[in-house]
Amino acid sequence: MEILAELHPKKKIDKLLNEIKILSFLDGFDIPDSPLGIPSPVPLFIATLIRYSLLLDKKTIIINQRLLDVNELFIRSLSITAKILNTKIAFTKGDKPKYGREVGYLSSEDAVNIAKEYGVESGMMISLRRSENEIRARLESKADFFLVLRMKSIDDLKYFGPGLVERAIPYLIVMTDKNKELVKSLDQPYFMEKEIASVIDFLGEIGVRSVLVSSLGDINFFERFYRKL
Repeated sequence: MEILAELHPKKKIDKLLNEIKILSFLDGFDIPDSPLGIPSPVPLFIATLIRYSLLLDKKTIIINQRLLDVNELFIRSLSITAKILNTKIAFTKGDKPKYGREVGYLSSEDAVNIAKEYGVESGMMISLRRSENEIRARLESKADFFLVLRMKSIDDLKYFGPGLVERAIPYLIVMTDKNKELVKSLDQPYFMEKEIASVIDFLGEIGVRSVLVSSLGDINFFERFYRKL
């Protein structure tokens, strides 16, 4: 089982480098792109730090890309760069940008197909809050993987069979003593710290190959988690 950490872009490089070092025992990172449409360091910059500053050349890196902000030329240039850096790309429409106008004429399926032209592993989001028809339509795409959002239980994945399970990277929010008020305010499914290891084991048993773990402001969770591995 591959365990990835959500690595939120930091504006101070010393904090960013420290967080990467703390998380470096894991199998890799997923880097959000301007969460909530608010400006932040671009994921490619952080991926470059991981690869060439910290020399973590064997780690899996997924860079997220908002599609509301960019056109096809950008996606093609991004794909070339991702190939050089050996990173994957997860495409999402994204929240409305805080500044400027939306571009947003490419769908996630369009972007995946473009990236795959350049030999880049690429995927998109699947929210289990969507209708069954919408989810099954997305499963017909050529995506290499899906970041699965709002999973409440393992049965949610099993229901859609191997077409989802074998390409799923479930996004697991962990509630700890430190972040519990923040997690509760999000109105999203979460898992308690004491149960997260078992959840990951069960996901592995049904055929899931990777998970994405977020501790939302409690970086020390990963140090505690490491001691239990």
